[in-house]
Amino acid sequence: MLRTIQIIALLQGIFLIFILFQRKKEYKKVNFWLLLGCIMSVILYAIGDDDYNLFVSDSDWFLFHDTLIITFFFLFVRYYKSGKEEFDKKDLWFFTPYLVIAGFKALDTYMPIEKGVILEVAHGFVELIFLGMVLYTIYDIVKRKKEKWLLTFIVPLTVIFIIDEVTFFITNSYESPYFLDSYGIILAAVFLFYYVLYKLIVTPQEILPKSNDAKYKTSSLNTKDIERHKSYLLRLMTEEKLFKNNKLTVNDVAKQLNIPRQHLSEILNVHMKTGFQDFLNQYRVEEFMACLQNETYSNYTLLGIANEVGFSSKSSFNTTFKKLKGMTPSQYKKHLG
Repeated sequence: MLRTIQIIALLQGIFLIFILFQRKKEYKKVNFWLLLGCIMSVILYAIGDDDYNLFVSDSDWFLFHDTLIITFFFLFVRYYKSGKEEFDKKDLWFFTPYLVIAGFKALDTYMPIEKGVILEVAHGFVELIFLGMVLYTIYDIVKRKKEKWLLTFIVPLTVIFIIDEVTFFITNSYESPYFLDSYGIILAAVFLFYYVLYKLIVTPQEILPKSNDAKYKTSSLNTKDIERHKSYLLRLMTEEKLFKNNKLTVNDVAKQLNIPRQHLSEILNVHMKTGFQDFLNQYRVEEFMACLQNETYSNYTLLGIANEVGFSSKSSFNTTFKKLKGMTPSQYKKHLG
């Protein structure tokens, strides 16, 4: 029975990947590749199951583990939420717990040893990290009311993962009761693949956000127009300092440029590789740094200067500054001496 489910999951997964690649150019790259990672990790788990390997009997492919699935789904939701266009290499650290668990399983398989207290504690700590990742992913999806289709897989996976870990700490065995980790995850994968295929046909935007290039492929802007509007936009920021208006909207700037809002969004997103808010915040942070060294603002508080340059709240100011400069505003001020 399980072998049949594995074959179905494998065939569905391959077909799903084929469909995704047909429309690859329409989607944001980072979201596309992370979803592909999710699908591949599920497929690899389905065929390399420790209890019922599809191709090699009595083998233990410890690298194909449910923790790899958890990591990819966590990152997929994280990037869907942030809207980032490029993968941040620092996020590769999220794969560290998976590699640690794979190492534990490799030791158990090829070098059976008596686990000491330190190893037991380390194993438990890493498993708690994964529990935190799946619970945070579920919380994030429910809170945002988006990507709800993921719940059809994440919730059963979480339940199985918890049962698995409780069983391990009670029995010190990786054997899940009633082979839940085999039947449960692979069966959930079958439904997940069916659902994603259905969504890709009916409402594809709910699965993957479209790339900016795809959004504007019918644009009437030519190269000359783009350069002219970019030049005027930069002049508005550097000379007129429109960014100091904390209520400035993309519509306001589009009116100043005398172009449709969509054209401004295209110039920023496609040709300047930034979003409207990030574009403004870059100027605001630079202006804040300049003000700190200006005697005119010597009696201002940090928040007072932040308000002067266009930030409307302390939290957004601190978050933006640290994101761009790698330190808090107060740390930067101390650094100036």
